[in-house]
Formats: sequence, C-alpha cells, structure tokens
Amino acid sequence: MEALINQFFEIEKKSLEHQLPHFERNFNRIHHEFTEMGYKIVNPLGQPYDERDTALEANLIHPGAKKITKVLKPIIYREEANGYVLIQKGVVIVE
Repeated sequence: MEALINQFFEIEKKSLEHQLPHFERNFNRIHHEFTEMGYKIVNPLGQPYDERDTALEANLIHPGAKKITKVLKPIIYREEANGYVLIQKGVVIVE
C-alpha cells in the first residue's frame, strides 16, 4: 500500500506543479478512500522543520535551515487498535 500511496502523492504533486486543478475532486475522493482504509497521509510542505521530529528524514540545504520546501515522500500512518502507527517517514528538503 505504501508504494500505491507514494505514486498517488507524486501524481498529485505533479498535477499541482503544472496547475491542473481539474483533478482536485478525484484526488479528494482518493484521499477519502485512503482514510477509510485506515491510512493518514501527511504532506509537511511549508511547515517549520524540527530536528526532533522522528517522522521525518531531512536534507538540510544549509546550517540553520528551518522551513520544509520540498517533500519527496509523505509521512504515512496506519490506524491500528491503539491509534496511528508510523509506517513511512517523510523525506523532505529543508531550506
């Protein structure tokens, strides 16, 4: 399922980069289906970076970089009996 979510994430990201908003309803529907299946997908783009965040693997462009400017892979959680469990760390670029 991780591979499918990552491919979906890439398609959605490319659609936004090329300003193709007419797929938004379809992307929202797929997000809803992932949620119904117990997955939570987090795109931390634009968020402040905290080196204590264990859900991220970051590449810092320079010392003191603070903002996530690119997301190569999203953070993926799966719902289990005791709550959500991290199944994939997000891979990000921080500037």
